[in-house]
Amino acid sequence: MFDWMKQELKQGKTLLEFGFLKAVGQALGMIAPLAVAKFFSEELFGSYALAKMIVFFFLTLLISSSQAPFIVLANQERKQTGKINKTFSVQLLFVLVSIFAFLLISMAFHKVITAFAQISFVDLVFMFLAFVGLALKSFVCNVFLAMGQRIKDSLAELVFGALTLALVFVFYWRGVINLRMVFLVYFISAVFVVFVFIKVIDFRQLRPFSIDKQHFKDMLNFTKWLMFGATAAYFVNWGDNLVLRFYVSMEDIGSYNLGYQVFKGMSMLTLILYSYFLPFVSQHIEDSGKMRSYLYNKRPKIFLPVIVIIGLIFAVFPYIFRFVYGDVYQDSIAVLRILLIGSVIVLYNVFYAPLLNALKKYKFTQGANIFQVLLNLLLDVLLVPVMGMLGAAVATVIAYFSKGVILEVYFRVRLRKLLQI
Repeated sequence: MFDWMKQELKQGKTLLEFGFLKAVGQALGMIAPLAVAKFFSEELFGSYALAKMIVFFFLTLLISSSQAPFIVLANQERKQTGKINKTFSVQLLFVLVSIFAFLLISMAFHKVITAFAQISFVDLVFMFLAFVGLALKSFVCNVFLAMGQRIKDSLAELVFGALTLALVFVFYWRGVINLRMVFLVYFISAVFVVFVFIKVIDFRQLRPFSIDKQHFKDMLNFTKWLMFGATAAYFVNWGDNLVLRFYVSMEDIGSYNLGYQVFKGMSMLTLILYSYFLPFVSQHIEDSGKMRSYLYNKRPKIFLPVIVIIGLIFAVFPYIFRFVYGDVYQDSIAVLRILLIGSVIVLYNVFYAPLLNALKKYKFTQGANIFQVLLNLLLDVLLVPVMGMLGAAVATVIAYFSKGVILEVYFRVRLRKLLQI
């Protein structure tokens, strides 16, 4: 009994340390766009939101889609050999190819991109720098997770978030805050993170550099399926803007995205749990006792306190919006309150994601994601013309709820038997 209690306290302490550092870092990153909204007009913030949407589309498609395969396969390789050099080599190749691909795409379609976001070609160049910075930051954080070094990953997120917010205020204080400088902030912050944290990477696990054909095949096969799901997840997060762009003004797009930014920040904080538990679940997926503890012991202990936090945000944030923005962006409050209902569903769903990825049930996962985005976009088309930006928020919540029902049914029908829990 004493040993069990000691182990529980140790695991809880690790999760709290990881979660606190990660949450503070991502919260600072979330506050940065809220600060940008304070310094920009609603119309300019709308252009910023649409430009950022494009950056994150390619970041999701080209970078994020290989995150889970890298972490899962690296942890399996580390368990067998004590190194992750083969998986790391393939992931590094993926990142370099992704940066080059985004450069080609952004240059080839620069007229379409600049017209959609109402930005200039020079702004587009700074968008590319932002993409490079975010890709490098994600790569460094994923390397730490692949090596089982969660605290270093969360520290990197913390430094990136703090520096991003600080630079936004520095540029504002210097009187040079504009769209280009905001994108430059992401690049500068990421380069600083890489420069600082590359010194604490254990390169013994990463050498020798070797492109193993089997590892490349496994990563590519895993990643190509996640690309569909990651793209679907992207459209759930950003697809509302595609419909809003045709029915509402740029000012309304700015107001919607300010409320959505808080919801998105909450969702990113929820994904801390995914990042924390994915290495553990990947290594112990065949241990029914540990999986039972994960779902029926750890999940309730985490779920209930976070629900309380979401309730507090629901009650308090409208007053914060009025204090910070005055009479501007007041339409964002109703958007935020509707979307916070979706935050509860996101929190519940996130516990199934490590199981599905560890079991390599990526076909089902991506099928569920694609269903979610198609439903979301269909509801956007039906509701936005009638309800405006509130229709987009309602569509998002319904789509998340529908996916949650699918995951729960799949778990009860298939996964519970497979895991023997």
